Amino acid sequence: MTSTGHLTHTGFLGGLALLAASATPASAQPRWVAGTYIYADLCTMPEDGAPAGRRITLKRWPGSDNLVYEGAGLPAPIETAVSVDDGTKAVAFQVETSAGPVSFRGTAGPDALVGTLNSADGARPLRLKRVLRAGTQQACPGETTGSIN
Repeated sequence: MTSTGHLTHTGFLGGLALLAASATPASAQPRWVAGTYIYADLCTMPEDGAPAGRRITLKRWPGSDNLVYEGAGLPAPIETAVSVDDGTKAVAFQVETSAGPVSFRGTAGPDALVGTLNSADGARPLRLKRVLRAGTQQACPGETTGSIN
């Protein structure tokens, strides 16, 4: 603006150029969004109401990632560091339990955590659905007795 209150042509265009430069979109972040991702198959046994299954909670923060492993007969949840590849969403972790080490390698997706779980019982596939919030546990699927097919 001039001292008389009128915009000068160069002042106006210079302001637009400055505004346009500051409105340039930031480059995309290669990391997942920070937050908590819960994958679980927790259920209760219909016979006695005993808990079964497991829950894996993946916590992503800008400086580090960690994981809480619970269920599967553990007396208490175990928290540990976790390796997460931002590009492939590959997840790997190992926890020490009273029955020995348990390790997992797989992929965390928007719908499920899928991979291989290794424990004293050997290697087996694991697929845990992503849950958005804690809710009541359902009865474990299993064989029904006493029915006639």
